[in-house]
Amino acid sequence: MGAWRGAGLSESGERRGRSNAERQAAYRARKREAERNALEASERNSETPSVTDGVTSVTPERPRTLRGLMAAAQAGEVVLTEHEEQQIRNHFGFTSSEKRTYLERCGVAEAIHERLGPASLDAAAFPVQTPGDLTPTSEERGRLG
Repeated sequence: MGAWRGAGLSESGERRGRSNAERQAAYRARKREAERNALEASERNSETPSVTDGVTSVTPERPRTLRGLMAAAQAGEVVLTEHEEQQIRNHFGFTSSEKRTYLERCGVAEAIHERLGPASLDAAAFPVQTPGDLTPTSEERGRLG
């Protein structure tokens, strides 16, 4: 009977522990934490000084957040690694078939924005309705019966 204890069952055979939703949430949390740790590790590796011809050149510190990396990439301050690109895709929920870079997606979004015009809406396109607007007139009431 003791062999079943490690498999998530009590000695009486009852299931113990967490529900499927709780296990799935814990799995996703562990996966996010592992991705975050991997990103931080790659950032630490990219921050190490490099030696060129006996002269040490210190590379500037890379942003530590995805938003910071995206802003730096748009400003041209950093070139995103494949791992960072994948982290951004994962963050925004892109499918595994998405292979465009962050800057390519930004370019497409900018082209769409230019084609559609500004995001502000014309107030005349959405007139305000007042409480009496739909009230029928006495003539219309007479026709309704």
